[in-house]
Amino acid sequence: MDYFLCFSFFKRKSNMKETMFIKEGILQQQIYDYLVERLKDECFEDVEIHYLPASIRIIIHTTRPGGIIGHGGEDIEKLTNEIKEKFKIDVQLDVKRIDKDVVVPQIIAKNIAKGIENKKNPRRLAEYYLTKIMKNKNVLGAEIILDGLISGSKTRKDKFLRGYMKKSGELVERYIKRGRATAHPPIGAIGIKVNVYLKPEEEKIEK
Repeated sequence: MDYFLCFSFFKRKSNMKETMFIKEGILQQQIYDYLVERLKDECFEDVEIHYLPASIRIIIHTTRPGGIIGHGGEDIEKLTNEIKEKFKIDVQLDVKRIDKDVVVPQIIAKNIAKGIENKKNPRRLAEYYLTKIMKNKNVLGAEIILDGLISGSKTRKDKFLRGYMKKSGELVERYIKRGRATAHPPIGAIGIKVNVYLKPEEEKIEK
């Protein structure tokens, strides 16, 4: 009897942890989606979310911190309050500068969107940026997905892949960086997703 009680306890505990992990994952995605839209005119690359005992810390990585922070910090304060109100969380918002040579999926997605709107061929753009991404020694793989009215009158999804792209596991959360944008050419909207699989830190150190 004790064995079954113990098993039941650990099963409930495991289910609670799984439910919490799912909720945290959904919240992270919602915050990321919000920031993609909210900061669409700024050069931000990625968002880190850390769960602290009494609050959530969000770190925005960008090549241009001043555009997000604003004069005297007024823009970052406004954004912090917006996130608190929208997601009902106590949040600390930080902005970190990244080097321009770092692979930036969000900026790449925006550049592809601009190229499509300027009547450049979507597939050629995808191939061009994949080649550019893979030249970086810290990249293991890259994937670009175009979804929408790419050509003709029917919606379609085209995937372009170079190297190796991991789909699940802890490494996905730590080392796959993502970017998203939407192009609005005359024919209709086209969604762009850019996923970049970075080399794990231990492999960088070894080499």
